[in-house]
This record gives sequence, structure tokens and C-alpha cells, in this order.
Amino acid sequence: MKLIIIVGAGIAGLQAARILQQNKIDFLLIEKSTFLGGRVQSENFEGFILDHGFQVLQTAYPEVQKSMDLLNLDLTYFDSGSYVYFNGTFIPFYNPLKNPIGFIQAVGKGMLTWRDMCQFAILWIQLLFKTEAIDGVQETVAQRIDQLGFSEQFKNIFLRPFFIGVFLDLQLRQPASLFYYNLKQFLAGRIGMPRLGIGEIARQLGETIPLEKIHRGVGVKSIDANYVYLNNGERIQFSQLILATNPEMTYELLGLEFPTDLKLGSKTFYFSVESWPMSLPLLCLLPFGSRSMLHFTCLSAVNPNLAPSGKHLISVTTLDLHINEAEIMKEMEYYFRQKLTFLKSFTIPSSLYRSGLFEQVNQVAHERGIILAGDYTLFPSLQAALESGRTAAKMVQNMEGHS
Repeated sequence: MKLIIIVGAGIAGLQAARILQQNKIDFLLIEKSTFLGGRVQSENFEGFILDHGFQVLQTAYPEVQKSMDLLNLDLTYFDSGSYVYFNGTFIPFYNPLKNPIGFIQAVGKGMLTWRDMCQFAILWIQLLFKTEAIDGVQETVAQRIDQLGFSEQFKNIFLRPFFIGVFLDLQLRQPASLFYYNLKQFLAGRIGMPRLGIGEIARQLGETIPLEKIHRGVGVKSIDANYVYLNNGERIQFSQLILATNPEMTYELLGLEFPTDLKLGSKTFYFSVESWPMSLPLLCLLPFGSRSMLHFTCLSAVNPNLAPSGKHLISVTTLDLHINEAEIMKEMEYYFRQKLTFLKSFTIPSSLYRSGLFEQVNQVAHERGIILAGDYTLFPSLQAALESGRTAAKMVQNMEGHS
């Protein structure tokens, strides 16, 4: 019997499977790992809950609102803003829409000029009319930031480091429209963390899918017009095929060579400390180009459940995939004298992918009648992963003649 096959149980694949299940359309979800969720994982380590890389939940994303039971995730939240390192100390910088008094205080502390404040007002008016994440304009985020009327000081202590952390790209080569899209989401929404770690997102999606419809622990070796061939020698015929694998695997299965410059990698280190001097649940940004580290934060200040009683959990993120914990600890000593105890690090060479550069794989898949899903097909975000999974499921639904 021909089946609808979904290859890959990351967020996009789980979303596609969840929607097909809701619509009573039979399918088989194939995942080479023994766990679901792809990059969205959490693990217990010596009493700490560690996410596989620094990950947060942007609650303003439309698909998050539509697809996730946020109450069930038991979210705790960052304050809306960040610590900015300025004149030798970390100073809170607040979202002007959520804490206008705190935002104005930044002027008094010298972080912003009055011209910067006026530019913020202009930018917010622009955001009200810019809704597309990808609009086809070739300008990059770096070029757009360069052209904005903010002072160079503000660009270097906040705008550039913040968006490098969002896109994991020192050169900020993502489309400029993503600058507006993400800024609007951050200003309007809240950044949350599930009580039991980011992996709860994958768990929530996966628990709606019957176990008998998930074939895990075996990968797909190849595909042709009618069958998927598994690494264990099994062959499964399909009526429709959704490839919800990462781009590298998708390229391989379609017989294409993957352009390695599309990958954006990161490395996250976790440390424990007995005490932490910064009590506010904010991300700590470092000035543009000043350190190997992008940012760090006390995660247990946001979500106390992530650390054992009497300890704090610190995460540090860098784009240097080769740096080690000793070097990171030395950099941290520049800012704090607390003794850090190294827990674990996660190196993720393909944390994100550059946007708008997958025309070849989209065309080949379309010509072969294969449906692609994954955030890379739209833009790097949980929103895009969920949206692409929903779109893939609807395409299957239409092709199978279901209303």
C-alpha cells in the first residue's frame, strides 16, 4: 500500500505529521535519530537542564500562537530588552514599547542620543507597514543597519551585536526584510523559555502523533520516483513525499551538491556558578567585535527550574566553533570574577542557514513532485519551520483530494 511519507522529525516534519493526523490522513514519519525535534532538544546533566544551543521561544510568531499550547509549556520570560556593556559596566536597555521610562533612562546614561530616540520612533512607524519576512529586495541586514540614522555607538553596542546573535552571522548577510520582521516580533512579543527546556516544543508536537506512525532509529539512504530506501535495506512505496530533512540531507537525497557557505554555525557553553551579580532576566550583549563571545546570560534568572537549588546556570554563545571552555572562561573573567564550573558545550555547525539561496533545490524538488519543508525554505526561525510544515501538509491534503 502506498503511503504518504515524511522524512525528518524536526519541527517542520512534526508539524506536517501533526496536521495530517488532525485531518485523518494516513502517513509514516521516518526519523534517523531515536529522538524527535531535530535541533530543538534539551537534556538533563548533573541536575541542570541544558538546551542544545541557546534557544528561546518568540511567542509573537503567528504560527507559535496557532500551533503551540503555550500554557502547557509553562513558560517563564526574559525581560524585554538586554544588558548592554557600556563604559565598563552592564546597563539594562529596555524595549521602548514595554518600558518607556527605562528606555528614556538610557539617554541619561549616554547610551543613546536624542537623535537615536527620534530614529526609534521613525523605525517603529516603518515596522507598522513592513510585515513580510522575505520581500525579494537584495539589500542585507548589514547594509540596512549602516543606512539607519542611529549613532555608530548605538549600532555597535546594541543593533549589530543583537542581530548577529539572532542570525548567527558576523557579516549580517540575511535579507534586510528579516531585520524589520524580527525587530517587530521582539518589540511586540515576549521571549519565553519552557519550564523543562526548549525540547518541550518538540515533545508537545510529537505527543499528538501515534507511535505506530513514527519509524525512528533508521535513516533514508536514497529515494526514487516511487520508493524511499532505508539504511536497513527496507523499501517503502509512497504516494506523496515530504522531505523535512536539513538542507544538507535534502541536497544529498536529490543528488545535488550542497553549497557549504549557506551554513551558519554556533557553539554554546554552559557553566554553573554559586552566585550571580546580575539579577534581571536579560541577555548580556557584548560590543560589536570586542570578544569571541556573542552574548551570555544567567538562564536560571529566567527559569529557576533549569538549575539545582543553590546554583545558577550560565550560557555563553560564540560563532567560533573551535574555541574551548578555558578560553571562554578567560574572556568571562574580564567581566566577572566569579568562579565558573564548566558543565558542557554544544557545537552546532548548521545552527541556521542563509535565506533566499535555495532556488536550485526547490526547483529540482518541484520537478520531481517532492514537497520540501524546513525553515530554510522560508527564513531561519521557529515560525518558518512550523509554517513550512503546515504548508507541506496542506499540499499533500490537496493532492490526495481531501477537503
